[in-house]
Amino acid sequence: MTNKHLPGSDTPTQLREIMAAAMDAHRAGDLFMADRLYGEALGIDPDHLKALRLRGILARECGDIDKSLALLQRAHTVAPADPEPLGEIALAQMTVGNLHAAEHSLRQALALDPQAVRILVNLGALLQHRGHVQTAITFYKQAFELEPDDLQLHCNLSKALADSGQIEDALAQCEKTIEFSRGHPLALATQGAVLADAARYSDARKVLAEATQKNPGDDMALVNLALCCYEMGDTVAASSALRQAVAANPLNARAIADLANCLTELDDVKGALRLCEEFLQQQPGERLVVAAQALALLNAGQADAADALTNFARLIKVIDLPCPAGFDNIEAFNNALARILRTDSSLLNDPVSKSTYGGAQTGELDLQMPGCLAEFGTAINRAVAAATTEWFGEGLLSHPLMTPATQNWSLRAWGTVLRAGGRQTPHLHPLGWISGVYYVQLPLALAANDPQAGWLEFGRPPERFFGREKPAVKRYQPAAGRLILFPSWFWHQTIPFAAAGERISIAFDVMPGNTLRSL
Repeated sequence: MTNKHLPGSDTPTQLREIMAAAMDAHRAGDLFMADRLYGEALGIDPDHLKALRLRGILARECGDIDKSLALLQRAHTVAPADPEPLGEIALAQMTVGNLHAAEHSLRQALALDPQAVRILVNLGALLQHRGHVQTAITFYKQAFELEPDDLQLHCNLSKALADSGQIEDALAQCEKTIEFSRGHPLALATQGAVLADAARYSDARKVLAEATQKNPGDDMALVNLALCCYEMGDTVAASSALRQAVAANPLNARAIADLANCLTELDDVKGALRLCEEFLQQQPGERLVVAAQALALLNAGQADAADALTNFARLIKVIDLPCPAGFDNIEAFNNALARILRTDSSLLNDPVSKSTYGGAQTGELDLQMPGCLAEFGTAINRAVAAATTEWFGEGLLSHPLMTPATQNWSLRAWGTVLRAGGRQTPHLHPLGWISGVYYVQLPLALAANDPQAGWLEFGRPPERFFGREKPAVKRYQPAAGRLILFPSWFWHQTIPFAAAGERISIAFDVMPGNTLRSL
């Protein structure tokens, strides 16, 4: 780092004073002033590491990711042995959904300092978010040895253990966390979430009630409390908890969607519709709320309006993919994909908090890996571009499907391997714009006992969603090499099958640029 001295001035003192004022403004939330002062500091010393890093963080906080990355990359150039700029670069990359690049940046930072606790924790959180749960646990445990009193780390480890199916270990970790933190509300909220994942709703309700009494502003703890109340048949209490969650965070789409369901059950479908409409005016196209709005419209007797949001014929695309370059035929391509999925280190049987039962699911796949995965990513991107063009041409420019439409998207994909009796329960994809499934391999006798065994069904929500009116449903036949694209808010499930063999598929979300939520 250079220190340039201006003639006739005490530049180091001046720099210290400017940086102190900039950091004070940053902490106080005066971001415009902070940015101006960081700029002054960099005008004196363009290589001032702290100014570059903090101004980069500020730019990320303001949503200017290009500026953030430019400043942080400059900081990394100035101090290539310092892991902090790389850690901040990773956070900026996460913000725009570039998760593979973020992982690379975090691993670079960790190579510089294997004992950087924040890097270990952030890398664990990123991998957990991407479904690589066992690897995430490894990083959390490394961080735990270095900083055993970090409350957030305790909670992250508990949730990762639960996500990996180690429920009893997760609950034991929760008890340790509650004891050492003296009943901190975050520790209680984590224990409640783990108990809810295990469908121990009565126990979870007690813990979450205590957590939200201590911290009434924890909107996700309130959402989990509402789920427990609802599953126990107490819709009034669920509604009350959800109203509190919405008051704490008006942008919590899950709280809005669940509250709309409660209002419908409590015979206030007009209130449910009003709630969805008001939210969608502020957050157009939000997937959970569009799905809730469609159900509310159906229950209000507005079948045509509901159909506009869930019309299968207009909004679902079925495509038989051509064989990618470099493969003799589609079967060879699918065989290569199947080998990768069956041996993926993140493959997890019956993952907790997922819709897969009687089978296994991978974490997020790297579609930049040379070979069949990269070819798969290329084929999906082409199919999405073509489908988007078709939807525009079919007059859907103003439809909620097209609200997030962009030429700047990324793909998040994961593999599923179902065995005889396996299925995916009703679910949707709240973070995506468009979602899809590609069929890799199917059992030879899939339809031997039921002509629609293993098919993909759209339209039926989970049982916990109240409905006076039955929604329309439609099933689609899987076939090796077939791709099905659909709006991410569509409820969908698979029909169980009894045939021997494996039903292997790759599901994915199309993530519009700059819409990835914080980890």
